[in-house]
Amino acid sequence: MKKYPVIIIFLITMLLVCGETVMAKERLGKPLGVLANGVEDQVVISWEPVKKADGYEVFEKAEGEKAFSKVKVTKKRKIVLKKKARGRRYQYKVRAYRTKKKVIYGKFGKKVETMTAKDSTSTIKNFLTTAITPVGSTMYIWGGGWNKEDTGAGKDGVLIGLNPNWRNFCGKQKASYNYRRNRYQFGAGLDCSGFVGWSIYNIMKTKNGKLGHGYVMKASKMASSFAKYGWGTYKSAAGIKDFKAGDVMSSSTHVYIVVGSCQDGSVVLVHSSPAGVRLSGTPNRQGKAGSEAVRLAKAYMKKYYPSWYRRYPSCGRGMSYLTDYAQFRWTTGKGSVLDDPDLYQNKTAKEILQDLYDKK
Repeated sequence: MKKYPVIIIFLITMLLVCGETVMAKERLGKPLGVLANGVEDQVVISWEPVKKADGYEVFEKAEGEKAFSKVKVTKKRKIVLKKKARGRRYQYKVRAYRTKKKVIYGKFGKKVETMTAKDSTSTIKNFLTTAITPVGSTMYIWGGGWNKEDTGAGKDGVLIGLNPNWRNFCGKQKASYNYRRNRYQFGAGLDCSGFVGWSIYNIMKTKNGKLGHGYVMKASKMASSFAKYGWGTYKSAAGIKDFKAGDVMSSSTHVYIVVGSCQDGSVVLVHSSPAGVRLSGTPNRQGKAGSEAVRLAKAYMKKYYPSWYRRYPSCGRGMSYLTDYAQFRWTTGKGSVLDDPDLYQNKTAKEILQDLYDKK
């Protein structure tokens, strides 16, 4: 009889130890799709939700500071920091937490950087940083980003940050993905004009917008419309002499954003084209497919988006991307909509990709 209490105590102790082990092994995921954008004197930070998280902590490090400091605790997946110094760079990182007897923290998501333009709404670098955020995790959906009436932006076209459903849908797709079977599957991805419209919306606004508003329109009208807004200049396909970072290129069937040009005349671009949002490269000026741009696009897709690249390795585009598209180019400088303090419009595609990806 005297042995039973000892056994019971032993069993209870083991249960407690096992319970503590389970608690110790409980982990939260890290936030994905973290995006920060300087919009005038504000910075908007957004991220995709973390399963089982009770809230999030946002940390900031301003240019010239040595360490990150906590600036916000929130239950939402987006915050707006107001009255930030103009013309200053900021870095951010976000982690999730869960309160269960004690606070459990997840790992920090990807560290991101943005800049508030000194005299403009945003910057060329912010535009490209935004445009590459859904690369490799967003499928091409015919009508994605549009409203149901097909007259303008839908919910995703005026959404601050990434829709987590884009990544969820993307993760379920195989190499055999056929966009024709997913037409108008709103909320699952973006088409070419939905992608460009979403990218521009995120560097112009800090709040989700109203349906039908925003910058989603027919691909053929984008370059000319943005010029009419007073944002920059327009050139027809016949008048194009070069390609610079941030250029928006429109044809009757497609629209893309220029990342940068290469010495051989080829262009690295980011766009939503079947199977989805990706980096691609054009041929060189002689029309040869094995261009520097294609090599760069393949290298970066393979390194930074390996799962996508295994399923959809094609990174080359046709010669028409250089010859059949009208061009919109942002006017930069004081009083412009986008400034270019990083001098992206004077840099090569290789230099820009290194700055966007390799220097983080």
